[in-house]
Amino acid sequence: MKLNIFLLFVASLLLSCSRYAINEDGTDGTDNINVYINFQKNAVGDILDIDYPVRIYCVDKTSSVVTDFNYLKGEGIVATLIPGEYSINAFLGIGEESYSKVNDISGKPIISVNGSGVSDRPLMAAHSSINLEKQTEINLIPSYIVASLEFEFTNIPSEVKKIQVEVSPVSCGYQIEGGFSDRTQAASLECNLNNGKWLSGQKFIFPAEEVKTSVIVILDYGDEIKKYSYTFAEGLSVGQPYKFTGGYDEDLSMDGDFQISAWKMEEEIVMDFENEKPADDENDENEQDGEGEESDGSSFDEDIDVFYVETMPSANKIWGPFYLWKLEEIGVGEAQATIISPDQWYQIYKEGEAMEILKGYEIDGISGWRTFTKDEAQEFFKEFSNELDELNPYLEANGHNIFYTPNGNTRNRYLCENGEYAFNMFGSIEMGPAGKTVKYYLRPVKIIGLKVKN
Repeated sequence: MKLNIFLLFVASLLLSCSRYAINEDGTDGTDNINVYINFQKNAVGDILDIDYPVRIYCVDKTSSVVTDFNYLKGEGIVATLIPGEYSINAFLGIGEESYSKVNDISGKPIISVNGSGVSDRPLMAAHSSINLEKQTEINLIPSYIVASLEFEFTNIPSEVKKIQVEVSPVSCGYQIEGGFSDRTQAASLECNLNNGKWLSGQKFIFPAEEVKTSVIVILDYGDEIKKYSYTFAEGLSVGQPYKFTGGYDEDLSMDGDFQISAWKMEEEIVMDFENEKPADDENDENEQDGEGEESDGSSFDEDIDVFYVETMPSANKIWGPFYLWKLEEIGVGEAQATIISPDQWYQIYKEGEAMEILKGYEIDGISGWRTFTKDEAQEFFKEFSNELDELNPYLEANGHNIFYTPNGNTRNRYLCENGEYAFNMFGSIEMGPAGKTVKYYLRPVKIIGLKVKN
C-alpha cells in the first residue's frame, strides 16, 4: 500500500516585513517608548486572522534581559520599552495549557510543549530587530513553527484496548529568538475509538528537521502489546501536515492523503508500508526506507537520552545548568556523559521517599534522575574527597550546591544505590546501609548521550 504525502508550503518564511517611526517624540515625557505591533499574512499587507493569546518577548541586545507582554483577544498589541536595541519575538496561539517558556540546556529561553511533547493547537512565530529611539510601528508576517500530525486507523481487532503512537525525535522546544533547540525527545499521543475508527485528532509537535524520524504504533490488547514502526529518512518538516490512515489485516498497514484544512501543499512523497515489520523484529533485519526500520548507526543504548551539541564539552566542567562529571567517548562524535544536578535535599527519608523525589524531579526539561551507584560513589570519593577545596568554590560560583563534609557531630553523608546506602566525602570512605532516622543528602545524577551535529 502506498502512502502519498503532500508537503506544505507556508505562505512566507520571512518573519518581519517593515517598521517605521510614527512621530518625532514618542516618549510622552517619560523614558518609556511604545512599539505598536501589527500582524499580516504577507508582504502585500493582507490582514491576518490572529490566534490569541499573543505573547511578545523583547530581548535587550545589550543586557540579554527578556521583557514579555501577553495579549488577549481585543487588546491592542503595544509593547512599552526603554530606548535601546531589541529583538522583538512574537508568538501567536501560545496558550498556557499547551506551551511554556523554560530554559534550554544551553541556558537560552525556549518555548516548549507541555506534557508529552504534543499540543492540541498550532503555534506561529515572527521575529524582528529594532533600535528603539522613538515611537515605532512594526509589521510582522508570522509563520507556523510546528508540524501537524493526525492518525486514523480502521478495521482494528476488537480485542485492542488502546492505541498509542510514539514519534521521535522531536525538538524539545523553539528558541524565543528563532530556531529549534538541539535537544530532542519522543512525543506520544493516543488514539480514541469513535464509530469504529481509532482517531488521534489533529496534534502539533516541534519537528527535529533533517533527522530521521521514527513513528511507532502500539496496539495494546491488555495481555499483549504489538508494535509497528517506520522510519522517515528525511524527517518531519516545520509547517507540514501529516495525516496517516491505516487498517489492520494480520499486520498494520498505512495509507493517507496528508491533506489538512488551511494548510497548502507543495510536493508529494511516496512511502510504502506494505513490508512494514513489527518493532520487535527491528534488530533482525534492517531494510531500506519504505521497508521497515533502518538503524541510525547510533552507539547509545535505547534508554539513554541523547542530546546534540555543536562541539563536545569537557569533563569536570559546568555544562548548561549541570556539572559534567565524566565523559566517555563511545564512537565518532559520540560520548556518554555523567551529569550531576545543581540541586540537593537534606532530610530524613521514609522508605522509598528518596526515589519518589527523584522520580518527580525535572530540571531544564530533563527527568529520569537517580542516585549515585555504589561504584560511582567510590569513584567520586576517590576523585574529589581531597579536592573539595577546589570543587566546591567552583560549584558555588556557578550557583550549584556544594558537597558537604562532616561538621562537628554531623556526618553529612550522601545517598547512593537507589537510596539504600550512604557514603561520606571526607577522610576514608565509609559506605553502609542508610538508616531510617538519619538525615542524608540526596544529589541527582544521570547518564546521557552527547552527539556532535554534522
